[in-house]
Amino acid sequence: MRLTLILGLTLTLNLSAQSTDTVRICSYNLLKFAQSNEDGRIPMFARILDTIRPDVMICAEVADATVGPRFVSEVMKWGPYAATPYYEGNDTKIMVLYNQEMFRLVGTNRIPTELRDIFETTLEHLDAQGRPDDTLIVYGVHLKASSSSSDEQQRTREVAALTARMTSRRHVVIGGDYNVYRPDEPALQALIGPNAKRRFVDPLGSNWRRNDVAFASYYTQCTRATMISGCGGGVDGGIDDRFDFILASAEFSPRVLTSTYTAFGNDGAVRFNKSINDPPNQKVSADIAAALLCASDHLPIYVDVVLGDVPASVDGTDAPSWWTCDGHTITIAPGTADVSVYSSQGRRVAFLPTSNTTQRVDDLPTGMYILQQHQLNAKAVIVR
Repeated sequence: MRLTLILGLTLTLNLSAQSTDTVRICSYNLLKFAQSNEDGRIPMFARILDTIRPDVMICAEVADATVGPRFVSEVMKWGPYAATPYYEGNDTKIMVLYNQEMFRLVGTNRIPTELRDIFETTLEHLDAQGRPDDTLIVYGVHLKASSSSSDEQQRTREVAALTARMTSRRHVVIGGDYNVYRPDEPALQALIGPNAKRRFVDPLGSNWRRNDVAFASYYTQCTRATMISGCGGGVDGGIDDRFDFILASAEFSPRVLTSTYTAFGNDGAVRFNKSINDPPNQKVSADIAAALLCASDHLPIYVDVVLGDVPASVDGTDAPSWWTCDGHTITIAPGTADVSVYSSQGRRVAFLPTSNTTQRVDDLPTGMYILQQHQLNAKAVIVR
């Protein structure tokens, strides 16, 4: 999803305006989707994903080669999407769908594990003129299910296989069905913990628990309280587990707009042992809730990130001159209408009312910030 009025800055002594995109990354377990297990779910996926409109979608539980062509032609109909090649392998597979207006596929790679391959996809981000200006590496995972100690140990070995062969590039995300039951599981800590070989960031943090009313809005599995015939199979049990994650490499995490991280269709209601539409969902329509119930036993998750760094103008004119930055201080020019400064988590960290004098914001922690100039509704994504 391209934003038409965005400026990106790298806060260095030689500051220059940059053109950036917000990119929506989604992860969705498709519940063993295959031609033989469609169960009328294509229209449901179409309704759900037309609402989310991801630019990159990591698909778990791909069960045959029909997923790519069918989702491209019948689900992601609002844009020119493509799918990574289908591969033969153990159990279900991972596939990535991507918006060809924003990305070019560079290549894919498979990392074998004891059960399912981990799938690596390299995408070039394209600027408005179709030129590559950034690279995104996407890992799709579907770790071993179930809660026994041997299952935990296998998940840990699967993550070790990933980290042993992981790229050294900066902009990396790992999405998929992790099947972890708590944040201190060794498999998850091997990615987000202090001793991780390469550290990743969970946008929701590591202070959560399953089956806890305080974290009801985090949960992604299971959409059904009881088994439903004609909806792809799957499991039951109600919404009480957080199995699905999108993690960003520590180097990339400042470009993650944390406030956008969403378990789609989860309205925060306590539905332990209940379905996604019981009680009636307050976040999505009854039609979408019904589609979420049947399409999969997982909810899709998504988050917006910022990519791109090619110099560009704003609406055909030079970049506005109402702000500057020297790498440490954001300076707002005299006479500028009200300006708010937001963190990438969506929290307002400073407000500068209209003034006839120069105003400054000092001592911001390293990270990405959004400047909103209220009169012009202009925004700038800042990376320090």
